Amino acid sequence: MNFKGKGRKNKGITLIALVVTIIVLLILAGVTIEMLSGDNSAPQKATEAAQKDAIAGAKDEIAMTVQERLLNYYNNTYVKGNGIAGASTQSEVVKAADDAVGKAKERNKQLLDSSVVKENTIILKTKSYIVVGTIDKKGGITWSDVNTRGGEIIEETNTSNTVLVNSFANLNEDASLPSDKNTIVKKGTGEDEQKIVIPAGFEVSEGTTLEGGIVIRDAGTVNGEEKAGNEFVWVPVEQKIKFHDGEIGVIQLGRYDFGTKDEQKLEGPKEGNEEIGMNYNSSDKATENSNSVARAIEEFKTQTKLAKGYYIGRYEMGKSGDIAVCKKGVSVYNNVTRDQGKEASQNLYNNVQKEGTTIYTSDLINSYAWDTAVVYIMKTTGKNEYAYQGDGSNKLSNTGEKGDEKCKINDMAKNVFEWTTEYCSSPSTPCVARGTDYTSSNGYTSYRSMVFNSYSVPRLGFRPILYTVGLNT
Repeated sequence: MNFKGKGRKNKGITLIALVVTIIVLLILAGVTIEMLSGDNSAPQKATEAAQKDAIAGAKDEIAMTVQERLLNYYNNTYVKGNGIAGASTQSEVVKAADDAVGKAKERNKQLLDSSVVKENTIILKTKSYIVVGTIDKKGGITWSDVNTRGGEIIEETNTSNTVLVNSFANLNEDASLPSDKNTIVKKGTGEDEQKIVIPAGFEVSEGTTLEGGIVIRDAGTVNGEEKAGNEFVWVPVEQKIKFHDGEIGVIQLGRYDFGTKDEQKLEGPKEGNEEIGMNYNSSDKATENSNSVARAIEEFKTQTKLAKGYYIGRYEMGKSGDIAVCKKGVSVYNNVTRDQGKEASQNLYNNVQKEGTTIYTSDLINSYAWDTAVVYIMKTTGKNEYAYQGDGSNKLSNTGEKGDEKCKINDMAKNVFEWTTEYCSSPSTPCVARGTDYTSSNGYTSYRSMVFNSYSVPRLGFRPILYTVGLNT
């Protein structure tokens, strides 16, 4: 049997193809080398990114450590009692920064070489970057970033990471005369001793007591404007106070659930968007449907917890001529929209400053301030039904003349509904007013009314709050 084999051609590479292949390989090799070396190489960029991350992390850690150390320093040195006004905080800042730098350096051994020098200077070094931080006497840290490569400065920028203690300064125990700085006073003795921050320019009203409610009164001018006579009441939070039944307890700042008039309860504090006493979720955060918000709700919460209290307007906001005031015996500032109430409240004491630093400010009342004040009244007076009191007298009265005064706070249960910064999720009525008014027979102190922002009627007014600033965060 014969088999016929198929013919087979020999295959090879031509000289031209070989040359082309070599050229392509050389090009690819060059690209690869370029990507793996040089100032703009991928590894170099990755290294620089890691260095930037190390520096950013170190700066954050330094800021947090300094902030925590200063807070502890002020609490231990001043709030607890025997601090001397004007005592230097710079040494405390430097110690805190030094500790933080050491931790950052230990955590980033391959990237970061850091040190604190000359008592008020922080230097963070990497292969490509130098960052210099200068600490001032108030605890502020200003960072100057110098980007270097091969010893040549190619970029320099200035940034600021400020941790300022606004001095709860002039921290003595005598607030009989108005101070130009915030003052801490002690009231009471024993386990329920309270520490109260008196804003600059205010004094404790004569005749007010810890048990009956501490009232402060503006004693002069603020930023050149006559403010004398405005009154606010201290609401203590997160410090021990004596309740009506003699028990020593703590009231926490928060939003509370008071139930309904028929099903009364007290639960809380609550955070966020929980449904509280209404058919829609409510919070202090803005929605698309309204542009009127609290000045800074998180700042209020943080600063209130630091100061261990805040101030609520003793009265609903009133009008003296064209001037908004928080005084007794004047016409209620009513028939206003929510934005008008917000603007008047914020402008009452608009970020009052000392030496360029805000030491207290005012705002339209928020849901945290409203609820916590109601709990304070209930716990210290024994009026557990106060959250469910109403009016319905068909008579509008001047401020403070309705006869509803608890802990020196007037008319949360009577006279007019009051705008707040609170929002609810109702698309058509996203704003919330609290309390009740002189026409209502079924409203009560903790009641929430859903209202659209431009609504303005005689039975709708507002109330300011004031809070001191102790430590900027």
